[in-house]
Amino acid sequence: MRILPIMPRSSGYEPQAIDLNQEEATLDITHPALCVLEEESKLFAESLVLRCSLKPLPLQNQALKVQLILEGDPLESALLYDTSSLIPTGHFQGLECQWEGLSLQYEGSGYGTFQGKTFPLSGNSFPFGQIQMRNPLYLKPFHVEQEAYQERRTTLPTGQVLTSPPGVTDTVILRRYGGYYKKGIPLSEIQQIYYSLTSSHGKTRVRLYKATDPHTPQRLYPQEEESPSFGGAIASGSAPISVVSNGLSLGFSSYLCEPVPGQPNLINVHFRPKGDLP
Repeated sequence: MRILPIMPRSSGYEPQAIDLNQEEATLDITHPALCVLEEESKLFAESLVLRCSLKPLPLQNQALKVQLILEGDPLESALLYDTSSLIPTGHFQGLECQWEGLSLQYEGSGYGTFQGKTFPLSGNSFPFGQIQMRNPLYLKPFHVEQEAYQERRTTLPTGQVLTSPPGVTDTVILRRYGGYYKKGIPLSEIQQIYYSLTSSHGKTRVRLYKATDPHTPQRLYPQEEESPSFGGAIASGSAPISVVSNGLSLGFSSYLCEPVPGQPNLINVHFRPKGDLP
């Protein structure tokens, strides 16, 4: 075999170029679960805002009586939930404090965001999915008195006042009366109301207190601990919903509620997907 010499090229000749991939090679390793999340993030809304109404649940038993016994002398009993039994206060009216619960109900409208754009909600449908939720969306319970109550106060030789039950001295006993709500109040004012017994003209009377009132006296609650406030419950995800799109379902958690200007009985509840999507 002969090896021919390299022949000189004519003037102006350029050898044919071969296109080469000049990019740095990379190896893309992705866990299958991340692929699923990436696809889901393209199918679901990034956030949702639902227009909701607040509906208080009225008291069921208004016939309960309470009685105070002072130094062994029984005072005339009083109907706990009769407004004529209340010591007047400038903070609120009795009927506004006699709710057993507050229901949060979806009113069928709202909006969402997807890839930075806003879209409307109509009922439980939106352009690429359906919303599934319980009805009501959330129910805030309030504690009310369940049975007739009698309280005895006796002054001891030491000057201390013994209250029974539960058998404590120099302590005002506050019991749960109901929930405070009326249209248009700030959401932070929706709260549990308490009562104590007092006397007036030989009759048992009822005094109401807000838990947030700085003048509420030293107190003893004979029942269990309170559930979160209304706004706190919404912020902690107590109003969950699900969104179904293309056969897939994704949970959304409530994280914020805010009033609707000019609509005292309506609020907007904000939702975001549970977990972090890419």
